Amino acid sequence: MPIMFVIYFLQYMDKQTLSFSSVFGLIRDTNLVGNQYSILGSIVHIAQLLLQPISAFFLVKFRLSIYIPCIVTCWGITLACMSAARGFVGLLIGRFFLGAFEASIQSAFILVGQIWYRRHEQGFRVAVWYSNNGWGNIFGSLIMYGIGHIRSTVLFRYQIIFLVLGCITFLVGIVSFFIFPDNPAQCKFLSHEDKVIAVERLRANNQGLETKSFKPSQALEMLTDLKSWCWMTLMFLMAIPAGGITTFGPLILKGFGFDGFNVMLFNMPFGVLQVTAIFTAFWAAKRFRMKSPVILVALTPCITGAVLLLRLGRFHEDLPGLLTAYYLLACYSSVIPLIFNWQSTNVAGHTKKTTTTAFMTMGTVSGNIVGPLLFKPQDKPYYTRGLRAMLASFCSCFVIVCCTTLYLRNLNARNKKRRILAGKPAEIVDYSMLSAQEAEAVRAKARVCGGGETQKVDDGTGKVQEGQYAFEDMTDLQNDEFIVSVMS
Repeated sequence: MPIMFVIYFLQYMDKQTLSFSSVFGLIRDTNLVGNQYSILGSIVHIAQLLLQPISAFFLVKFRLSIYIPCIVTCWGITLACMSAARGFVGLLIGRFFLGAFEASIQSAFILVGQIWYRRHEQGFRVAVWYSNNGWGNIFGSLIMYGIGHIRSTVLFRYQIIFLVLGCITFLVGIVSFFIFPDNPAQCKFLSHEDKVIAVERLRANNQGLETKSFKPSQALEMLTDLKSWCWMTLMFLMAIPAGGITTFGPLILKGFGFDGFNVMLFNMPFGVLQVTAIFTAFWAAKRFRMKSPVILVALTPCITGAVLLLRLGRFHEDLPGLLTAYYLLACYSSVIPLIFNWQSTNVAGHTKKTTTTAFMTMGTVSGNIVGPLLFKPQDKPYYTRGLRAMLASFCSCFVIVCCTTLYLRNLNARNKKRRILAGKPAEIVDYSMLSAQEAEAVRAKARVCGGGETQKVDDGTGKVQEGQYAFEDMTDLQNDEFIVSVMS
């Protein structure tokens, strides 16, 4: 988790260098005109979209302990080299390669969570590394505030920003070659006994283990699985406002009447609220075992904030309302990782897991392409078109979350019928969604009822071998013992 946290922090910071630099004169210093700034915001995600199919293949075929450090090192070099760019073309090429090397990170980290942790544990781990969307705004704003005060007759401020962050990322990439792990069965820091325990504790997940065999049948199943499209659509809709805020957030704040330095300071509370929203949402989802209701609750302040920004003016007396509305938008940061975690706990089969995450990431980067293009520098300070698109996206997401919940409930009913036809108990216990203490209590109760320690019991009358297909690389639709987490 520490190395994943650091890498994702740098990934967010490196991607944000454009928007951070914009308030310190990047558009003026590089002579950007028309939609060129918006295009620079989108080109990173265009590269990620183009590379997603290849990324899914590489995540299956290559060792994570080599692949992740390689791409981190390469994007660090890319960012440092971008400091030599003096115009639109140079920035465009640099941003394209930056997106290409970053294309696998989110999918890889979802996969690491599935490989290492029980389904019950995956949500909090996603929250830890994804919270860097907030930490990046907090510490990134401080870093940019400091760098912004550097006076140089040789380099523009944006060049200093690119050079400093690029060199730091390159060094972290080199260090990660020595510490980024493989799967539990192959990692270097576990003893043989610990490896057995680490693998066996994943049996209840019914999600299989890592394999280097890419199975086209599982990729095809992913494309024909309706829930894959539901989650991809949700990520697309949420990425539209996310892309707009990521690229134009500082400029929206500047439109409230602040200068570049004050923008960096007022951006820090937004980061604090992002981190708070992410951990509060995951705590609530775990505490009440409900993800979809928590997502719906988190969308409510987002909708409210977008409406207020559309209705309020841009005068000094509107400033308290404008800041409140802008800070309400921070809740969007909690929705995206919840959807990722909702997906990651409900997909099995190694190839299907990687392709599903890549498919969702395609939705994310598509939305991130569209989002910045809906905001234009000439629309300042109101950005009416972009804010309307943001509001429509939040409302549409609300509806699709409800529809997805109903579909997942139907999948569980179908698997229940399949178990009955196969002579198995209709109701089985999903130990992977229980804590260790809760799982032991359920097993103890089953033993008292005569089910035996390794049996799942149906009201004391039926038995089925626990985790029979856990490590056979079956998909969630193939394995009738797989229990879909409808809301939790």
